[in-house]
Amino acid sequence: MATVVVIHAADDTLPARALAEKLRQAQLNVIIERQGEELRSALRNAVVTIALWSPRSNTQAELIEEVAGARSKSHVIHAGMQSAAAPEQFRGEQVVNLTGWRGEDDFPAWRELAHLVTGKAGVAPLPEPGPRPPSGFFQPGRSGEVAAPAQPRPSQQRPSQAPPQQARPAPAPRAQQPASAPRPAPEARAIPSYDDEPKKGGNGLVIGVIAIVALAVIGGGAFFFINQQGGQGAVAWEQVDRNDADALRAFIESASGEARTEAQAALRALENSAYDEARAAGTIEALQSFLGDFPDSEHSIAARGRIAELESLPPTPVESEVPLAELPPTDPNASPDPDLVPPTATAPDTGGAPVPLTPAPAENEPLPEPGTDTPTN
Repeated sequence: MATVVVIHAADDTLPARALAEKLRQAQLNVIIERQGEELRSALRNAVVTIALWSPRSNTQAELIEEVAGARSKSHVIHAGMQSAAAPEQFRGEQVVNLTGWRGEDDFPAWRELAHLVTGKAGVAPLPEPGPRPPSGFFQPGRSGEVAAPAQPRPSQQRPSQAPPQQARPAPAPRAQQPASAPRPAPEARAIPSYDDEPKKGGNGLVIGVIAIVALAVIGGGAFFFINQQGGQGAVAWEQVDRNDADALRAFIESASGEARTEAQAALRALENSAYDEARAAGTIEALQSFLGDFPDSEHSIAARGRIAELESLPPTPVESEVPLAELPPTDPNASPDPDLVPPTATAPDTGGAPVPLTPAPAENEPLPEPGTDTPTN
């Protein structure tokens, strides 16, 4: 039995199961819901690999790498949902668009996908779809069948078809009554014609046709509404703040189609820009702020490593300078500090008086006369 592996996102498990059930009708071994090493092990024995792309899977780098690796092991067929395009690496390859498929056997895109899978797997193709079952409201007769003649209702039997009435017994003779004036003959009443009554047999047919038309309109409106969700998301996308990570995440959760893809790209751009700014700042506070906004970022490991590196650095010593205004005032009566006096000089005992700036002359040395220069040694 040929093996077919479906690579899909975890959020697309239900569509993958529906696709697998349809493919198993062709006697294929379909494997889904595999990731990591289990998926790679299944791909080794696969004849055909189906890449199921959606707005949730065409941006996951891990799935893209798995599909790229599967091309060297099996035949890869791309299938898209919700108008999702294949990633950039596979833009030149054929993609079967399953948007709007709800499991119908005669859906053209499904018939194309089934033909590709069975042809690549080397198995018999699926049988052609049969006619759809008639609606429960109106079931037209099949060709070749002769309808049984309708039995007339008792109320619709004509006088000529009325069953013969039993003869009533002759009344007993009455006693003779005195002669009286003759009664007037009763007026002849008109017998109603049944041909003039409206035929009621066609009313049920008309009601059935109206019901079918109403269901078709409602179903078509619902189908159009589902397929146009991407367009409605694009209108709301214009109102989202591109610089608000929380607003972008909230929009991605509720949107689909091209608008969701654009929102994911904007969130990645905002994440990269925030990381570049935090790395340029080079502070623990800036890096921690980035991690608070993007805890699951691909740069989170690098940011935490830089924080640990900054925390391990010794603190930079800061020279404390005391302003001049904060110096203690000088006491004029205080004796000079011996550490500030030159070694060759002795601090004179002034008894608390101010110390003269010019040293006193030596003993028996004449004082210089005013107006003369002091000789130098």
